[in-house]
Amino acid sequence: MELTYEYECLLSILVENQPSILTRLVGLLTRRGFVIESLVVGPTEYDSLSRIIIVLPGNLRIIDQVTRQLYKLFPVVKVYNLTHIPSITRELIFFKILANQSERQKILEITKIFNATVVDCTNKTITIEVTGDSEKIVALEQMINQFGILEKIRTGKIGISKESIVGSQLYTVHRDRLRRKIINTHVVELENKMYL
Repeated sequence: MELTYEYECLLSILVENQPSILTRLVGLLTRRGFVIESLVVGPTEYDSLSRIIIVLPGNLRIIDQVTRQLYKLFPVVKVYNLTHIPSITRELIFFKILANQSERQKILEITKIFNATVVDCTNKTITIEVTGDSEKIVALEQMINQFGILEKIRTGKIGISKESIVGSQLYTVHRDRLRRKIINTHVVELENKMYL
């Protein structure tokens, strides 16, 4: 049975800090035939938890299947599907561009239009940094492709839900207390497990 991919899905996974969790998580997904387009791992506001952001092609059925598989791993605390909820997503990219004296001014004008930052400059090259959504990065890449890209490196997508819009409710102190209570309860459980 062939799976049909309909759109890009963004999952935010809260996991316990364990040495082999990333290997186990990627192994679980690849063994079952899921394609991972992007993977980003970073610390959270809690010392004992990390956040993994995965971008994969799929649809509602595939994401439901991935979520069920992820919850089978013990260190997975919570899986958030950021695909259809209002969220903020960003990527970072560095471009090293071949630039002679005549092209330098054109490149600087393009970087100004896209709100990019020049992070390094030599007689023959310019290195720029761009942060933004995928569309902005692709548009900039199309504009500077004519100058000759010597090197580029791009991070994976990161994302976070918009609290002021989620659930059509404004952010309130009560919701913050409730969220902290849920997370703190889990953190206490994790600490108890670690010290027993």
